[in-house]
Amino acid sequence: MENKIIVIGSANTDLTIHSDVMPKLGETLVGSNFQINAGGKGLNQAVAIAKLGGKVSFLGAVGNDSNGRFLLNTLKEYGVVFEGFISESAPTGTAMITVVGGDNFILLDAGANNTLTPEVVRKKSQLIAQSDFCVLQLEIPTETVLEICKIAKENGTKVVLNPAPFKKLPNEVYGLVDYLVPNEYEAEALTGVFIKDDDSAIEAVQKIKALGAKNVIITLGGRGSIYSRGDEILFHAAKKVKAVDTTSAGDCFIGAVTTKLSCGESTTNAIAFATRASAVAVCRQGAACSIPFAKEVEEID
Repeated sequence: MENKIIVIGSANTDLTIHSDVMPKLGETLVGSNFQINAGGKGLNQAVAIAKLGGKVSFLGAVGNDSNGRFLLNTLKEYGVVFEGFISESAPTGTAMITVVGGDNFILLDAGANNTLTPEVVRKKSQLIAQSDFCVLQLEIPTETVLEICKIAKENGTKVVLNPAPFKKLPNEVYGLVDYLVPNEYEAEALTGVFIKDDDSAIEAVQKIKALGAKNVIITLGGRGSIYSRGDEILFHAAKKVKAVDTTSAGDCFIGAVTTKLSCGESTTNAIAFATRASAVAVCRQGAACSIPFAKEVEEID
């Protein structure tokens, strides 16, 4: 059974350049392979869900500019229903991304994403109420995230929260979250636990669950992921690949997990699928464009 998913969050134009090393302060280096891509954690996760077989709509904001039109065309191309708005007061969000050795460094101007206020969300509350899953990140105002969680709770909509980029949230939020999905660095910021081995990873999961989140999944990069299943805490190994660009790996993972959960799959099966999907994504350059289609993932052993 396929259920409806709404992603509420950011949409950015990603300006990406590759370099062998990071420039020092005041230094100019020659980069290569400059690209303009559709990105933003919200848009990436919505595109991931659509490409991986989910039924998804996106609530976000773009500016009334060429970058905004580019993002709207990208959403349409992948079959994501746009339920957001075009801001006349702010430009489309922009991310400056430098890729070095398969890793990335990002500077972000939120732009129109900051106009996604609680008042705007309340006007769109029926979209949340009519969805089975609501996916969130933290590239929109904190008070908006809390408001969305409250609306979802009132209507029985399951909340998947990716606390990235990390910022302090009201404690109330965590008790409203069904699946909290941080990476290891966000988990450390949240719990104070530096994840260096299995024991510390287990401790981090336990501390996050103690905050009130019903289910926890922590992605651990090349080490895979750790997750809670009832009272159990389990690990899932990563697929060994040579990463080219990790920009959208986490967004791909979250989109894949949510897609499978919305189809009634177990958390274990959802994570196995998401692990394969993100392994494909990191072998490609770009953000939304690097995310594979479901058929490509199913072909992986």
